[in-house]
Amino acid sequence: MKGKKMSGFPAREKALNDFFAAWEPRMQTELAALEEAVGRVAAEDLYSVNTLPVYRSSACDGIAVNSSMFAEGVPDTSAWRCGSEYERADTGDDFDDRFDAVIPIEEVETAPDTSVVISPDVPVKPGWNVRPRGDSLREGELLIRAGMVIRPVDLASLAVGGISMVPVRKKPVVAFIPTGSELVPAGIAPKRGQNVDTNSVLVKTSLKALGADPLVFPIIDDDPEALKRALHEALRSADLIVLNGGTAKGGEDYNFQLLEQEGRLIHHYIAAAPGRPMALAVAKGKPVINLPGPTLAAVFGLEWCLSRVTARFLGIPAPQRPVVSCILDHAFGSNPNMAIMCLMKITRAKDGVYHARYQSFFNQSLPASLASDGIYISDVGESERKKGEIIEVALLRGMEYLEEWEDEDGTE
Repeated sequence: MKGKKMSGFPAREKALNDFFAAWEPRMQTELAALEEAVGRVAAEDLYSVNTLPVYRSSACDGIAVNSSMFAEGVPDTSAWRCGSEYERADTGDDFDDRFDAVIPIEEVETAPDTSVVISPDVPVKPGWNVRPRGDSLREGELLIRAGMVIRPVDLASLAVGGISMVPVRKKPVVAFIPTGSELVPAGIAPKRGQNVDTNSVLVKTSLKALGADPLVFPIIDDDPEALKRALHEALRSADLIVLNGGTAKGGEDYNFQLLEQEGRLIHHYIAAAPGRPMALAVAKGKPVINLPGPTLAAVFGLEWCLSRVTARFLGIPAPQRPVVSCILDHAFGSNPNMAIMCLMKITRAKDGVYHARYQSFFNQSLPASLASDGIYISDVGESERKKGEIIEVALLRGMEYLEEWEDEDGTE
């Protein structure tokens, strides 16, 4: 009996390049209200329509004065009154045109009758502590470039620049079709022979984080006609279609056959595991991904494929996870014919050095695997990593959540 074929498949980059060559994204623009624009992609360069300060403003909390009264030093201010010889001017305030300088409030003592005592060595001169027109912002200044993902700080920049409606790239609608007669929705207790649909919530939330607009279908049984109807509906309503499951050669694996019938199959089986039976196709000019059903295969497919495809629709670089250099605590092997997603437990020693421990998903539960701190993806051709080697691990959670390292004898 022949075992699983594990060689002769295209590498991830080759598969994606061929896939991208078979279709072109249709980039569209829409307007988003300022507060709704966070996380969206700017569709064009945006420039300020405002100038600030509009005329001038105080650079500090203090009192606005006429600098000519200080030509011979600090004058007698015992008879000064607020609103006559000076006025309050706090940071950002404009003030009466009679005044042209601001004395910091720390250099001033104010009496109940509003007379003041001013420190004798203040160097008052025209424009002192006064911000001129346009010192903070000028009309026509660039606020954000096209193709940048808009952050909360960018919203502040757009707001000060007078932008209230933001032209953004329209989110690609991604149809996700979970398939499998054995699946039940999350929240339903599975019976014998059933399994929980984990991938709908995984892919939906991941697509949202990637900037897409997910359209999740109900679970479709392993029925060729039902699958065909779902695919046709998705092709009418979405920019990208993801069929989940039915990618291999099991008795009820119909999806890749459906793609051969309804479109053009670009690749079926890719040198990436878990999830090597992935299929990439084009139907009615739209990209279709047949994502394998196992949860960890879907995780890897999201990592190397769906994230790249979504970024292409938005015209942005593919997202990159933060990477940390780690000492490998144990040796592990991998299939040299495949790029393997290796799950890692990352810890930090007191000297600031990071350690990584390989966690085989064959030897632990699914929740334990999904709780990994990071992933290392082996290169095609790589068969072993030795204990003590330095490897680069992509983080799946913030470094602030990493646990302290303990040696095998339990010491830190």
